[in-house]
Amino acid sequence: MQVVFCHGLEGSPNGTKVRAMRAAGIDVLAPDFQGQILADRVETLRDVLAKLDQHTPVLLAGSSYGGAVAAWTAMHTAHPLAGLLLLAPALHYAEAPVPAADAYVPIDVPTVIIHGTEDTIVPLSASEAYAAKSPHVVLQPVPDGHRLVGSLDQIIQTIREWRR
Repeated sequence: MQVVFCHGLEGSPNGTKVRAMRAAGIDVLAPDFQGQILADRVETLRDVLAKLDQHTPVLLAGSSYGGAVAAWTAMHTAHPLAGLLLLAPALHYAEAPVPAADAYVPIDVPTVIIHGTEDTIVPLSASEAYAAKSPHVVLQPVPDGHRLVGSLDQIIQTIREWRR
């Protein structure tokens, strides 16, 4: 299984979460979306997925704005997905190609959302609304803020559980 991680708006492909994954021995592919709007990020991610072996399932992960990129792309890719891991995803956000915040629809793959109860940037209610749309979505609220730096161990453990 290949982990593909979409960093947030102010993040980078070498951010805290990616470094933690790599330090834990997780092979993670993290495209560089710096300076890109949502439509460009979706296109970049589609290009990345197109280059991967079609027989290799992908755990598509994204944080904040990257969570919106991952969720939207998951809805529109033919690449086999092992799962979707959304970290404080900005699912309340609409910008082309996303027509409206309620356009994010869960897909039929196992999906875990880890969202901080102390997040002041992305409302937990957006993740709650998304999770309520599908039995495939598990919401894990954690006592943390938006960046989830206190929840890195839980993020790593969640990825490891997918890899089993």
